[in-house]
Amino acid sequence: METGKVLTEENLYHFLEQHANKRVKRELLAFWGMHPNAKFGRRAVCYALDCGKLEADRALRALVDAGLIDTHMNSGLTLYSLTRDEAKRRAVLELATLGWDQQPVLKRIERRDKSTELEQ
Repeated sequence: METGKVLTEENLYHFLEQHANKRVKRELLAFWGMHPNAKFGRRAVCYALDCGKLEADRALRALVDAGLIDTHMNSGLTLYSLTRDEAKRRAVLELATLGWDQQPVLKRIERRDKSTELEQ
């Protein structure tokens, strides 16, 4: 995805499919889209998303590995923030500004998630 390029519906679908294939990851990306300049500890993330520690750890690790979330150490506490990489950052910020016209893309991802869960 190029810097400065607006996400098309298909690009958005592929971005979500690649980086937000689970509910907690989608919620994390939306969370950081709303708080792009803040740093949070895992406990605050779990509270904000109403998810468990294990779910949060897995999602945070995956997004850190993907380069979408940065880690910072502060007095022995790991804090997380939206990446400073402008291209990746822009994609997350655009994702956070989705309107109702992009809802079909989100529903498509959620349907795919549900069908995958049923197969397991």
